[in-house]
Amino acid sequence: ILDDDQYSDQLKSHLRMMFSNQIRTLPYLFYQIEFNSKESLFKKMESMATDSGFDLDHTAIQVGVAGTYYHALDEDKSFHQVNTLGNDILVTHNISDFDWKITNETKTIQGYVCYKATAEFIPDLGKGEVATAWFAKDLPFQFGPAFYAGLPGVILEVKQGYYTFYADDIKLSKREKEIKKPQKGRIIELENFKEEQDRMKRRYIKAQ
Repeated sequence: ILDDDQYSDQLKSHLRMMFSNQIRTLPYLFYQIEFNSKESLFKKMESMATDSGFDLDHTAIQVGVAGTYYHALDEDKSFHQVNTLGNDILVTHNISDFDWKITNETKTIQGYVCYKATAEFIPDLGKGEVATAWFAKDLPFQFGPAFYAGLPGVILEVKQGYYTFYADDIKLSKREKEIKKPQKGRIIELENFKEEQDRMKRRYIKAQ
């Protein structure tokens, strides 16, 4: 059993090593978003570098972009397909949970004028945590990376916590893209999923 001071030092050392690994591996994380007028799918690129020598899947979990994300505007639903303790789960919440506040502040991303919007909601972190997004009105589709959707334009950059997701390549097609909704996994509401996570954390701490 570690005393409090020794445990604190080990925890600090572990956190420093974790963030150091993240900084080295983040440049190797690449994702793609496919969308049509009603649906979108955000997932890891199959061509993502695998010879970097890093555990990219572990980094994706730490950053909060593990799994696959699907948005359905007609249902006002966002689904996050993720594997937890060997079980596939579809964590869902409403797209309208993002109460976006749009500003007049702009900047150019990949040749598109983007407007700044903020919302005090990040699914992984809960209410009160601020997400900052930049969306392009000239791309009139209400989708973005990971959880993010619901703005009047494609989100080309979004910052949550310490991390920023941004578009480095945009390819558009005039043909309507067929999007397949993830089917594998038990559907669970975000609130219930967070309660399950809290219970697992309490059991883990108690077992130590």
